[in-house]
Amino acid sequence: MTDIRRFSLAAVILLVVLRLAIGWQLLYEGLWKINTLKSPRPWTSGGYLKNSVGPLRDTFRKMAGDPDELGWLDYDVVAARWQSWAERFQKHYGLDEKQAESFRRLMEGSWGQVNGKHVYAAELLTLPEGVSAESLLIKHRDPQKKLHDIVWYDAGRKRLLVNAVQQLTPRDKAKLLSLSDDPKFQKAVNDVDTRQRRGMGYPMKLAGALKGNPELLGNEAWQRLGKLKQYKQELAEYEASYAKATTPFEWGHLKYTWGKIQDLRSELTGPIKGMEKELMDKAAALLTIEQQARGPVSEPWTALKFADTMTILGLTALGIMLVLGLFTRFAAAGAAFMLFNFYLAMPPLPGVAELPGPEHSFIVNKNLIEVFALLAIAALPTGLWFGLDRILSVFLGNWRADGKTGSSMKSTVATGDEPEAAAAT
Repeated sequence: MTDIRRFSLAAVILLVVLRLAIGWQLLYEGLWKINTLKSPRPWTSGGYLKNSVGPLRDTFRKMAGDPDELGWLDYDVVAARWQSWAERFQKHYGLDEKQAESFRRLMEGSWGQVNGKHVYAAELLTLPEGVSAESLLIKHRDPQKKLHDIVWYDAGRKRLLVNAVQQLTPRDKAKLLSLSDDPKFQKAVNDVDTRQRRGMGYPMKLAGALKGNPELLGNEAWQRLGKLKQYKQELAEYEASYAKATTPFEWGHLKYTWGKIQDLRSELTGPIKGMEKELMDKAAALLTIEQQARGPVSEPWTALKFADTMTILGLTALGIMLVLGLFTRFAAAGAAFMLFNFYLAMPPLPGVAELPGPEHSFIVNKNLIEVFALLAIAALPTGLWFGLDRILSVFLGNWRADGKTGSSMKSTVATGDEPEAAAAT
């Protein structure tokens, strides 16, 4: 054990207080992050990693999973995520029959069935004069080049029907309305179109937004393939310029360009994120209070989730150990390693873009200073001066002493000497 008398009392007190202060700061940060996990916006390191700079920028950005959020603009990626979430949602909450049907309607659409076909329907007692059943038949080709009826009239049921899979576009609707001015016919066309739009499943809405069919949603602002191409091009140009930038002017221009890219990204991904939130909010509204008490649906493990989990566990566990003075040197070294990774994600190095925020640093910043402080704590036995390490050291010392005494007794018995005789010699 390092002799405490080698240090001044002030040095001992200040080093212990430094350890407690850093430990408390790490612990509180970890507890705060844990507290957000049950909130509508749980903490994630995604934003920090996406904005990483410096030599390891690509490594940290890849940990975020989708740093440029191009996945939000890929129908297959989003649809697959929604399907995975839907399966976990139903399993986690154990939906009853009524809830399962309502949830199915959210995902697949609120359609009915006629002769095995999924349809939307509106009452129409009879076709108006001059309009024949044949004139209603609007056909679309699917990717396999098969023709499908989109609209038809069922005289037996007295219903105007629309194919729920192929959908009625605004162009189709205009064609139907042009067939007759009869108010009942016009009302039936408008009613079936309204039911289709209100009853459309979310994957179908997603297809309309991302697969080049704005007419499907009747909202061209949600379909921006031209802007998606522009976004990808500007990203590529930004990355090329970032790799060559060295002067303050170039970094300033890149900062301005990055802001424009972020605005374009929000414009493109915002509606899709809003659609996903709307889907999940409507699904949550189906749950009972008892089901809601089970907590949120678990997310699949990704590199980002692993990084978030390890960060939270590391901050909390290492903070507790530093505050208690338990395995202090190990805790200090572990915390220094973790904070050094924070430093590497956004190092204020020469030739690197200036970091956002009020702090202005060059090479050394708060994270690096804390790393050096933790390494100093790791080099000194502050846990033995004030902490559980001292109690543990006393316990282990007594245990070893007892073990040596026991070994000595066994040796004496083995040689045939009496303990008293051995003590006398």
